Amino acid sequence: MRVWWLVVVAATVQRSQQGFLGEIISGLRDLPVIGNVLRAAVHPIYRPLVRQFQPGITSREGEDELCYEDLGCLLTHDDFFHPIHRPLNLPPNTREEIYVLFTVHSRKDSLGTQVEGINLTRVLTNTTFTPTRKTKIIIHGFLETNTETWMLDMVRTLLVYDDYNVVTVDWSGGSQALYSQATANTRVVGLEVAHFINWLKDNALLDPKDVHIIGHSLGSHTAGYAGERVSGLGRITGLDPAEPFFQHMPPSVRLDPSDAVFVDVIHSDADSILNLGTGYGLRQPVGHLDFYPNDGRNQPGCDSLTRVPMTALTDGLSLYEGLDAAQKELVACNHFRAPKLFTDSILSPCPYTAFQCPSYKHYVNGKCVSCGEDGRGCARLGLHADKWPGSNQNKSLVSLYLTTTAGPHYCLYHYLLKLDLADPGGVVGNLRGNLKVSFFADDGSLRDFNLTPERARTFARGRSYVFFIGHHENLSSAREALVQWTYEADMFNPLSYCVLFCDTSLRLAKLTFTSVDHVDNGGANEIERESSETTEESREVVMCHQQGLDMVRIKSEATVKVVSSASCFNVTRANITRAAATKQNNHTLDLLNAGLASLSSLFKDMNLIAR
Repeated sequence: MRVWWLVVVAATVQRSQQGFLGEIISGLRDLPVIGNVLRAAVHPIYRPLVRQFQPGITSREGEDELCYEDLGCLLTHDDFFHPIHRPLNLPPNTREEIYVLFTVHSRKDSLGTQVEGINLTRVLTNTTFTPTRKTKIIIHGFLETNTETWMLDMVRTLLVYDDYNVVTVDWSGGSQALYSQATANTRVVGLEVAHFINWLKDNALLDPKDVHIIGHSLGSHTAGYAGERVSGLGRITGLDPAEPFFQHMPPSVRLDPSDAVFVDVIHSDADSILNLGTGYGLRQPVGHLDFYPNDGRNQPGCDSLTRVPMTALTDGLSLYEGLDAAQKELVACNHFRAPKLFTDSILSPCPYTAFQCPSYKHYVNGKCVSCGEDGRGCARLGLHADKWPGSNQNKSLVSLYLTTTAGPHYCLYHYLLKLDLADPGGVVGNLRGNLKVSFFADDGSLRDFNLTPERARTFARGRSYVFFIGHHENLSSAREALVQWTYEADMFNPLSYCVLFCDTSLRLAKLTFTSVDHVDNGGANEIERESSETTEESREVVMCHQQGLDMVRIKSEATVKVVSSASCFNVTRANITRAAATKQNNHTLDLLNAGLASLSSLFKDMNLIAR
């Protein structure tokens, strides 16, 4: 009897608590921010838990269709749920709350004219938009507006390069919210951008293939949502697409190659949050071409706080713009490197060449730095990525790697440096030490490269060694170099100590210096291709002994000069070894002849004695 009474009391208390809690949550449901959170749709495995702790709230099952006047409808189907990567989906804010604004720039109106998304007729009546020009649409990310310094710099640089229609999209009414809410709002912004393009297509004969959408972070996925609703959209560039709620999700949820004729992506902050990293960008390849500068993470200079005040002084055209850029450098330097790389690529004479590789390790070891016969093995990061020969053949998910520098101009020219070591004695042996090479630039100054930056390295006589190096200057015209060698014994290997009778000098047969920054334009005609082939041959520079000898002897702690000449192409380790072998054979024959002569003289003396 007592047990039954306790059960009744517990049930009564539970019902009263649930009723009280239900009234509180029902009241919170009408609030602007937390109310949307309480109306979120969650993954099926969490729905029983939500119903238990949210009495009075009916959790949406992901089947509601949300429609917007003139824009179309959104359906949150099963693709938008994942127990780890996307456990819940908030309903988007209303169109009025997000309040998308388009600002149209051109060379005639560099400051731009603003147009409301709900009144697109003003695009043709109040702006300098011209449908015959190519159009660039730039979309910002989380917590931003269209007055970000990186956006303003990109607009200015694009207009210097060509007379585009440059349109910036301001969706700050939807981006300045909880991240989960901003994620939901991107779908509505995607509808707005698609409506903008389709409206101009119908009313001004704009050709979608001439439209290029550039999105950063959440703006990358917004561009994808727009692209899936614009037939024949020319191009989308994703600048470090956001990871949370998108990584490893189906293509309908994130940016993917089907969203445009050509989709290229720059990953700059791909140190995943889910792997206890600090990156905001996704690692997953999501385009036709996916560029990973510096392996897509740990961008040069981002580990130094000294660049923050320098950014405030150098970025933008005003103190306000500089301070905005400095703030981004402090909070998310790696994440905002992608738009900076893209902007720098627009006018840079340096080609930003990236190479298709299995991994970044293969790339830095110089194992995959060839464009291949068809030119598809490499591509240019940034604005000119669409010159890739395979851009019109719908090949997807090609990962390319490159290295960059700390800026302000980030591009590096890359070279393969090959050292052919000689072994004139014909005896195989090893030398341990440090090696440096300095090339003479056009002005006579030196450009130094430490080939053993971390520790001494062991070199085997008679072998070749290849180094992959980069410099912010174009050194392809260099024809002279200095090679410095310093022998260093291994303290843990007594056999490497050199006390008296040993040779610590390094013998170099030749040095080959090859520029690898060559991108074949798939549309080149025969004359251009012949010129390209000639240029490719001239990219290899061979240097050897100044007097044309077969090898250069570099004593420890000494520096010698090597120069480029026609005779260097005839210098091979085989010739040196053959010459050494011939010299050794001749020496042996001389010894044999001397021995035979001595024996012959001895026999003559013996014959005389016998007589």
